[in-house]
Amino acid sequence: MEAHPRHVELAQESVDAYRVSFEAFFAVEWARLLKALILLTGSKEQAEDIAQGAFLKVLERWDTLDHGSDVRGYLFRTALNDYRSLYRRARLAAKRVLAPGRAAIDPFEEIAERESAVRRLLALTPRQREAIVLIGVDGLDYVQAGALLGVNESTVRSLVAQARARLAKETDTDDE
Repeated sequence: MEAHPRHVELAQESVDAYRVSFEAFFAVEWARLLKALILLTGSKEQAEDIAQGAFLKVLERWDTLDHGSDVRGYLFRTALNDYRSLYRRARLAAKRVLAPGRAAIDPFEEIAERESAVRRLLALTPRQREAIVLIGVDGLDYVQAGALLGVNESTVRSLVAQARARLAKETDTDDE
């Protein structure tokens, strides 16, 4: 069964209605997107930069986009993602620059702290050390740690409590 030429024309016209030119799309959507971004950013210049970037990304993908779907939604999502990325980067940069009272970490201090922690762990009995490492470092619960150590859950709780008390006592004597 062969399609009639008029049916082919009608089908092509309906496809063309969905497939507008990028220039027409830009003309319709620019002001709408810019207003939304100005409200979001509070800055016309920043909003224009984000809008331009979003339109550029849409233009790069224009031939592969499904024009029957929500291209406008794709544009807004792209702009919103760009804004979020910009905001995240600015927030991280501000944390690095404006972090109050944070001096550079002395590598020798880190080594001394690790050595102190290892020394305090070695001061525990082997069973206390095993229990505290399984619970505190490996993140196991008391039942799992008991199964690994071959003891009851209550024994693990007791060993951990003893280890914590001893570590706290060691910390207090180190501070003096």
